[in-house]
Amino acid sequence: MNGLAAMLNILRLRAGPQDLPADNGTLVFWVGIALIAGMVIGIPLYGFGGALALNVMDLVVLYAFVAIVLGVRGVPDRWRQTFTAMAGTGAILGLLMALLMLLAGGPDPGREPEDIATGVVLGMLTLLAWLLLVFGHILQQALDMGSRLVGMLLALGYIVISSAITQTAIGLLQ
Repeated sequence: MNGLAAMLNILRLRAGPQDLPADNGTLVFWVGIALIAGMVIGIPLYGFGGALALNVMDLVVLYAFVAIVLGVRGVPDRWRQTFTAMAGTGAILGLLMALLMLLAGGPDPGREPEDIATGVVLGMLTLLAWLLLVFGHILQQALDMGSRLVGMLLALGYIVISSAITQTAIGLLQ
């Protein structure tokens, strides 16, 4: 199933991006899953066009980030598996976050933060921490670094950059 077992093992930190097939079919499959997951999450908030634009932009930012860090480290040929791993794991964890939001009553931009159940907030924070850990693990493996902490710091940098760009775009869409 286009590396499903490997992707789940990456989520469990038992495999790395190098364990994914390095073919275009796997790349297209997981980028498609990432787009679908992003659309499921984004359409209720931004409509079809806005959600599509934001998700494509997020994938472009992810690709650029991966290409830059791998290029700086001197291993640009690892982009396909690294990008696929980050897009796929991000999509799976994003769907879990969307499920938590549905359990909390669905996306409602007008809802006050204190109206969200504590369990949902803790669940979202746990998934965000897991995303940071998984992205750090992927980057550690792809960049041949000894320290997962450095990978996590790079992942945090990506999340900050991606969030800043996405929030700017959301402001432009409204």
